[in-house]
Amino acid sequence: MEDGGADAIAIVTYHSLDTSGSVVSVTPTAFAAHLACLAEVGVRGIALREAVAHRARTGTWPTRCLVLTFDDGYANVYEAAWPILQRYGFTATVFLVTQHIEGSNDWAPPPAGLGARAMLSWQQAAEMAAGGIEIGAHTRTHRDLLQLSNVAAADEILASRRDIESRLAGSVDSFAYPFGRVSAVAEDIVKREFRAGCTTVLRRARHEESARLPRVDAYYLQSVDAVRRLLHGQLDRYLTFRRCGRMVREMLSGV
Repeated sequence: MEDGGADAIAIVTYHSLDTSGSVVSVTPTAFAAHLACLAEVGVRGIALREAVAHRARTGTWPTRCLVLTFDDGYANVYEAAWPILQRYGFTATVFLVTQHIEGSNDWAPPPAGLGARAMLSWQQAAEMAAGGIEIGAHTRTHRDLLQLSNVAAADEILASRRDIESRLAGSVDSFAYPFGRVSAVAEDIVKREFRAGCTTVLRRARHEESARLPRVDAYYLQSVDAVRRLLHGQLDRYLTFRRCGRMVREMLSGV
């Protein structure tokens, strides 16, 4: 692997495993192929907490590993992803929108094609946590933290952690910013209260602070070949191109 894997690691973002074709969806078949590819080349799928703990101890990322994360907490993570993860002995981090647990993805109109989707139950989350899956916080209601007052932003972040810790055993060490948008207040809270915070900045993680870790959305991994190229650092130029295009679109839209 390029640079031995020690100074860079891919943190991949999944959302829903389904066949809708939406921008936040990956089919269960494609997900299984991604994990089969990792196993074939001797790369482990791990939770974010493992990668961050390794970097804290050694100053480098773990070698021959890829971090698997799931945003929002769709029920199909339990139904479709978890059995595949167990098959390969991999772990992952699942970020929950806590006030929507046992409900649906109705915090906003869903992406085209996705439609209404059931979210995890607390029992399902507890089973996965007991099986080695890291459960992280993703706010209570998936609101854009840049649009909130300091008090409201703090409540969204910290109350989501309390919700999880009151229901599940263990501490909550990881946080994912809704829409990847990071306010100064939110970043300060995450630095103090969590060991890691995930954005949606599109690149492999290298030397970023733990409160602002970039990730690679699975939308850009439409083939097993793309996964292989990601592992070898050969997708970096493409990701830079897509990242710049995203920034231009956000500037033009005033986001």
